[in-house]
Amino acid sequence: MPEVNPKLSAVAISGSPRAPSKSKLLAELMLQDLAAHGLETSMVDVAALPAEALVARRPAGEVDEAIAAVGAARIVIAATPTYRALYTGVLKALFDLMPQGHLAGKICVPVQTAASPAHFLAVEYGLRPLFASLEGVPVAGVYATDDQFADGQPAEALRRRVRDVAAMAATLARAAAG
Repeated sequence: MPEVNPKLSAVAISGSPRAPSKSKLLAELMLQDLAAHGLETSMVDVAALPAEALVARRPAGEVDEAIAAVGAARIVIAATPTYRALYTGVLKALFDLMPQGHLAGKICVPVQTAASPAHFLAVEYGLRPLFASLEGVPVAGVYATDDQFADGQPAEALRRRVRDVAAMAATLARAAAG
């Protein structure tokens, strides 16, 4: 197993307001794969953050810590179910609190789940611009539909896609780190 390099870390942001969550499961699997590539990993579960702080009504250390974790990471994964043909409001709320340039130079990986393939472009017109608005570097991600899961677990083809995207993200993060 590769040695863990503290300069190379990944954080996944689960934007699902529900549990269990297929998008969060895929993010957890991607973090496991990134850990196998020697990266330090962590998860931010937006649903567990104080709602009042997410809408900027009051400060909360948990939200500050989540934003700091994103700022310290080399790879940022945003995982969300598809809501209204886009991403969840709670995911957007966290991104709205990040300062301009917060994702500058970071490898940003979209992970999105949906009931059907009808909204597969949501990654392109939703998550990519969200990353780019904070100067992140969006890369190819994962879009998964309900039929790619059996008994709550991803089918092998989907699991392979998650592994491939994690490997690509790790390679890009290492190359960018020099």
